[in-house]
Amino acid sequence: MKISLASLSEGLHTFNFVERLAEFGLENHPNLKDEVKIQVDIEKRSPQYVLKSLVQIGGRFACDRCTREVEKRLSGEGQVIFSSDEAMLAMSDADEIHYLAPDAKEIDITPDLRDTILLAIPMKLLCSEECRGLCAGCGADLNIESCRCAAPPADLRWEALRKLL
Repeated sequence: MKISLASLSEGLHTFNFVERLAEFGLENHPNLKDEVKIQVDIEKRSPQYVLKSLVQIGGRFACDRCTREVEKRLSGEGQVIFSSDEAMLAMSDADEIHYLAPDAKEIDITPDLRDTILLAIPMKLLCSEECRGLCAGCGADLNIESCRCAAPPADLRWEALRKLL
């Protein structure tokens, strides 16, 4: 995705897009659905452009506690600065600041939006906050049934202490 800089005046500009995952090289992602809603706010403050993005995407995931399949709508935010001010670039080693040639006609925001999409996927995804998961012993889904494990055998090493009670 490229945004033309020629028509941008000083100030804030908002763009809304709906793109397919193939645009970002994510068409083979095992969990994400094929449509990404994107809102991009670009603020032009010469000699730089501040880009803030909001992506929304749906997907089908396995709960990390109970392994149940769940549909989730994810959203992620990102911010990047494109600047032709070499002094600013020299001061910062941040990944969020990209060099922009002074005579640039457009900026390619595809890699930054791809990163925002991938970072929107949480490290731990649950079907619900109350998910009780699976029993480590018998494998029962504790959200819908009780544990079928037998009571653990008594540890004879503690028997002397039990007699004191």
